[in-house]
Amino acid sequence: MITALIVTLLALLTLAVVILFAMLGELNARVAQAPAGQAGRPESVQPLPEAKLGATVIEFPDGLARPPGVLLVFSTTCGACQELAPQARGFFASAGVDLVGIVVSCASAESGGEFVARYGLADLPGYVDVSGRFSMAALGVGMSPAAVALSPEGAVRSAVVFSSFNALSSWIGSLGDTPDAADGVSVLPGKDLV
Repeated sequence: MITALIVTLLALLTLAVVILFAMLGELNARVAQAPAGQAGRPESVQPLPEAKLGATVIEFPDGLARPPGVLLVFSTTCGACQELAPQARGFFASAGVDLVGIVVSCASAESGGEFVARYGLADLPGYVDVSGRFSMAALGVGMSPAAVALSPEGAVRSAVVFSSFNALSSWIGSLGDTPDAADGVSVLPGKDLV
């Protein structure tokens, strides 16, 4: 009796696992069929409530440019970051936005260096942030992909998590609509958002 019950439970469990894998396969196929650049995610920008808005970064790590501008935070373990990282160069070249740098949050300098090399970020301003020390301590950014708008003095004006460079571009454009924009993010050389 007990043996028959165990066999029945194992058969049901096996069937459930097969159905689960079939559902995951279907989901994967649908995501793979999404239009290029969307990867099945809606384009969005969400504020980072834990960001240190108004805080001034006193010391920037070597490798980063000086503000004003936008600082990106990617993580080596973030799937969206891996998708977006190869597009970063083109975005900053065509959008007319000053790039302060790309911070790569990682578990080790080796994994951060591999991420930078794999996605062609080596000649952009950047910093490999082992354990996320800089992004967490100075910026209050613990999620990725994230973007931080910095004033000329290095103050954190705004910080968001973003899903696409289209969404990021809209966010950058919206910075000109805020009362604090005069403290600005430079979007064109020599021109602040106002």
